[in-house]
Amino acid sequence: MENFPVEILHRIFDNLDSETILLSIRPVCRLFRAVINTYNRYIFNFESVSKSNFHLQCRLIRPENVIALILSNNEHIPDQISLFMSSVRLRQMTRLQSITFIGINELQLNNIVKRINLNSLTSFTLHIEKYDDRRKKTTLNFLSLIMAQSNLQKVELNIRNDRICEISWPVHCRIKHLIINENITFDNLCKILSSASQLHKLIIKQDLPTMIDHRKLTSTFPQITSLTIEQLEVSIDRLESFLMLTPSLIYLKLIGKECVTDGKRWEQFIQINLPHLDTFQFFMDVKKPIGQTREDLQTILDSFRSSFWTKYKKWFIAGELNIKRPHDIQLYTIPICKSTLKYELYSEKIFVYTTSDISPSITENINELNLSLKMQIHDNTIPKQLLLRMNPLFPKVTKLQIEFECKPSLKSTKFFQSLIDVSRLVEVTLEKYSFDKGDEIVLCEIIHFIEQLPNLTSLTIHSMFCKYEMYPFLDNICSIIPRQIKYLQLAISKLDQIKMILDRCQYLSVVKFETTRLKLSAEITHWFTENTIDSTLTRQNGCDIIWIGKRKSPMIVNHKRIKSSDD
Repeated sequence: MENFPVEILHRIFDNLDSETILLSIRPVCRLFRAVINTYNRYIFNFESVSKSNFHLQCRLIRPENVIALILSNNEHIPDQISLFMSSVRLRQMTRLQSITFIGINELQLNNIVKRINLNSLTSFTLHIEKYDDRRKKTTLNFLSLIMAQSNLQKVELNIRNDRICEISWPVHCRIKHLIINENITFDNLCKILSSASQLHKLIIKQDLPTMIDHRKLTSTFPQITSLTIEQLEVSIDRLESFLMLTPSLIYLKLIGKECVTDGKRWEQFIQINLPHLDTFQFFMDVKKPIGQTREDLQTILDSFRSSFWTKYKKWFIAGELNIKRPHDIQLYTIPICKSTLKYELYSEKIFVYTTSDISPSITENINELNLSLKMQIHDNTIPKQLLLRMNPLFPKVTKLQIEFECKPSLKSTKFFQSLIDVSRLVEVTLEKYSFDKGDEIVLCEIIHFIEQLPNLTSLTIHSMFCKYEMYPFLDNICSIIPRQIKYLQLAISKLDQIKMILDRCQYLSVVKFETTRLKLSAEITHWFTENTIDSTLTRQNGCDIIWIGKRKSPMIVNHKRIKSSDD
């Protein structure tokens, strides 16, 4: 590799994260160190990083060599943005092309934006967690300045409507891709679309604006060619009124309730109002006033069997009916267009399709699965069709949430391999209304199973209420926590358990301890102050969240008896 031109090595670095470049490649040899010192296209992504590596990256990279910045204040990394502001010379960040702020407060936003150069900005993502009306005017001035940048093409806003509505959008806004995460009024949306003449892709992650005034529908927005609406809960009439504003649509995705149940009506509407539509995806939860049967589901699907759907457009539809809940049906295009899905392992379902060619890729878009466990799990209680599968039903799931109901027990883990490709799992959440002594065995069995997963980095064990019910077997749980994890959420009852966890999990960078007593919370704070250097500690919603700094050796536990019976 020493004979490679520097440009080739820099192109390789473009496909690596900054942590790998700086901490794995840079120390290898003097050649790599010299090449890396001239590299100037770093992407700072601090969404998941250890405290020590965070400091190293801030120290080693010159700010002017960073082209993308992702900062996050969340439960995985508390108060990261404040630490970044004190660690980096913001005025030297002169080449930023992409900025993402997640969970920022308005004071932090204003202090950062006034110091960095925005002239090269092409992408901007903002989620404000804490608002301060005293800083509203300053925030709006900065947001208006950002929207006026000549190179800006992609914007994602997760902010309140009262902030969005007062942004001054330039007359000839050059944004091409807009994502809106919060509710927005119809007037505000029309104001944005009227200014953004080059906007092609619009994603609305909340329901449609509630006030669609038909008297104001005097103009359309033909620049929009791609539209996605999630959490849709409006009438079909209101939805059609809105879609008539976007006659040039090529791509349309709808996720929500009720709106798409009549294939003939949609066929007519699309032919008249959306003549250019090439891709139509939807996932609808439909509640019927009377229980449905296979014949009823077949009748609904028949309206999607015309040549328009099956031959001309080649849009194929699936209908799903849970026998135990016959009032609820699901209608969706194939493959499923959602990324998150709830799956009930034991439910008997009826499926009807408008095509006989059901590809295994029907679930390829699902990367997060919510699995409900309600009873004893062994090979006889799992549907045979699932156990006999050659390939996993959900092959691309990386996040698994298991919700325990009643008193399930686990006699077999075979169904996991039939359900998902376990080697891909990165995050696992185990959740119940209240874990107690009777759940110890099943929890231990699942933890022993996931300990073998090569890519697992995050584990959450969450008891929503009565956390003290877990105290009698917490020592056992702490002693088997998977060693490879970097993030852990768990209830604890005494300081010994912290040392047990940290001794076992050497890669752990963030812990979220669920504690019910303020005295224990204070002792946790003192313990990390005494046994680590530069840890960041916060308390939110009954949890102590620690971004772990450098560990001292040996770690000391003050063996005080702690009363654990109080909730």
